[in-house]
Amino acid sequence: MKMKKNIFIIALLALATTACNFLDKEPDLRATIDTKDKVRLLLVSAYTGANSAPICEYSSDQVIDNNVPDPKTGQANAVNPLDEMYNEIFAWKPVKTSGSQDSPKYLWDNHYIAIATANQALQAIAKLEAEGINMNAEKGEALLSRAYHHFLLAGVFCQAWKNEEDSKKDLGLTYMMQPETKVAPVYSRGPELEVGLDLNGDTAWIGGSLYHTFMNIQKDLEAGLKLVSDEYYSVPRYHFNVKAAHAFAARFYLYKREWAKVVEHADHVLTTTDETVLSMLFDAQTNRDQSNIELAFKHYIDVNAPSNLLLIATYSSSAYAHFPSYGRYQYNGDAQNFTSYGAGPCWTSQFPGYSTWSADQKLGGFCAKDYYDFEYVDKVAGYGYIRMVSRAFTTNETLLCRAEAKVYLNDLAGATNDFRLWCQGYNVGGRMQMLADSTVDLTQEKITKFYGEKAGTKFAPELHNQDMDPAWVITAEQMPFVHCAIHFRRIEGLHDGIRWHDIKRYGIEIEHVQGKDAPRKLVWNDDRRAIQLPQEVIVAGMTANPREVLGDNIDGSQALAPSINPNEVYTPSTPTYSSAYSQPTGSLSIVND
Repeated sequence: MKMKKNIFIIALLALATTACNFLDKEPDLRATIDTKDKVRLLLVSAYTGANSAPICEYSSDQVIDNNVPDPKTGQANAVNPLDEMYNEIFAWKPVKTSGSQDSPKYLWDNHYIAIATANQALQAIAKLEAEGINMNAEKGEALLSRAYHHFLLAGVFCQAWKNEEDSKKDLGLTYMMQPETKVAPVYSRGPELEVGLDLNGDTAWIGGSLYHTFMNIQKDLEAGLKLVSDEYYSVPRYHFNVKAAHAFAARFYLYKREWAKVVEHADHVLTTTDETVLSMLFDAQTNRDQSNIELAFKHYIDVNAPSNLLLIATYSSSAYAHFPSYGRYQYNGDAQNFTSYGAGPCWTSQFPGYSTWSADQKLGGFCAKDYYDFEYVDKVAGYGYIRMVSRAFTTNETLLCRAEAKVYLNDLAGATNDFRLWCQGYNVGGRMQMLADSTVDLTQEKITKFYGEKAGTKFAPELHNQDMDPAWVITAEQMPFVHCAIHFRRIEGLHDGIRWHDIKRYGIEIEHVQGKDAPRKLVWNDDRRAIQLPQEVIVAGMTANPREVLGDNIDGSQALAPSINPNEVYTPSTPTYSSAYSQPTGSLSIVND
């Protein structure tokens, strides 16, 4: 009996020892980020897998509804959209039908996942720094990633920056400062400042107005700029390298209207020498010479191209919308006529820099940069994932940031030269108006004339700059050059979503005609300029964007009812994060070579 008792005690001791060993281990499969190399590997994932460009393009005037009846014949197409949510997005309504790729839910989740990854890296970096390890480069990248993804979220789900006082009245975002450690946390997004603490009493998140969001973005951006380095990247274009960081700063300060800082950071990217700038711009001639759309697409996203500063691989199905089966909303009609199919101050009838491809010319065309790589799961069945690479920052767009800033600094000669350099880069086949020395013929006089009082409203729409900020004055002399910047940015940002941000920051009013419905108008101060938060996020307790509709009927006599009923019972949809698609069939042809 005594022998049996001793064996039982030994067994209990062994079990206790095993339990202690088990509790010493992580309770799940997470990795411990405790070395410089592990931090670097983690930062590879600190970039969103979602593409915010589609929701911005479909909200803007860069697409039209192909199902609108022909004004002469009354005949209408009956083409389906790629997803029901595009009907809602085009109508500036909350998306309630989908959590799939390119939806507000998908953007929200993926951008905050990238932020969480950056915060996890920063937490590990702090521990390594305490051990005396230099983590400056890694810290710089993590801070820039955190700033950039909050900037992307604000660009979609918040109003545009007005000024320091008025932006305190607009809802901002929850600015995440630490990895989440609480179950079912409750967040704030303003407009009053609120700080959430983690389990250790440190700041975990900051909720507040758009002003507070921008100040936190700026703080991270400026701290990251001091630390960022190209020292450890094997493929710099997939990370926040030094030039990409300064391009981000140039765009951020452009939206915040700190013009001198725009020029300062753009100069860091481009230099101030014309020859150097031209050598860094997109090689439009080589792109136009490509024999098929796949090669043209890959040329746009070439990691060795000096024009590409930051590339981000995403899951996005928006390219499928260009195929006839899903072609309801496309780059067609006026959207084409006032961009790639329209005249400019130094070219006639058609912008020479882009090749436009089409599967059905009646439904519209698109530029090859809005194409995709197909990752097969089942090659026999033709199923797989759609991968799109986003050109987050380019030298061409940074050049236009600098040109616009120079206008407001009253350096019209410098702005004109930057506009000329941009045109020179897109001078395919010498189709721009040329001087004898083979440079593009673009002068201050030509800009003033083309964007003067007789310019079409699509080229030179009414700007509500002083409604956005009474101190934002544009002189009569500056105005044509501002319109030139807006026009060139509309072309440069095709399929990239940049046009939507310019519409928001300048208070440009646009109309959408959908099917047989009366036109909808988005006025300068319409609440719908801030895309509504995902329904799941609102149901979870996050403050929704207000929805006082001021536009829609052109005469303003009737506004739509609020889009969200607070008493409505809502059943969240099941999000699809990387659904397999079938490879589309049909050929694509170039239509404006």
